[in-house]
Amino acid sequence: MEGPEDRERPRQARHWRRVLRLTAALVALWAGVTVLFPGLAQVLPDSVAGFPLGYWIVAQGALLVYLAIVVGYALTMERLDARFHADEPAPPGERGLG
Repeated sequence: MEGPEDRERPRQARHWRRVLRLTAALVALWAGVTVLFPGLAQVLPDSVAGFPLGYWIVAQGALLVYLAIVVGYALTMERLDARFHADEPAPPGERGLG
């Protein structure tokens, strides 16, 4: 006999696969920015007050990408959770990002 838990398992599995896929993509982006951006700093030739300008530009750009990763993860998870848990009542006092 199939109960509500059995019908819910494929849905939870799809949700978990999407969460893992999102997490893997964002970790790959983070690793790429962390490893590849410093290499770009060597290509930019100028320096200001003896400090390499390319390094400063790349460091600031990396911070912006990290911020975008966090915001993108939060917004995407908010949508995914709303889609997969739309029929569940929210716990008392819990508010979403939007």
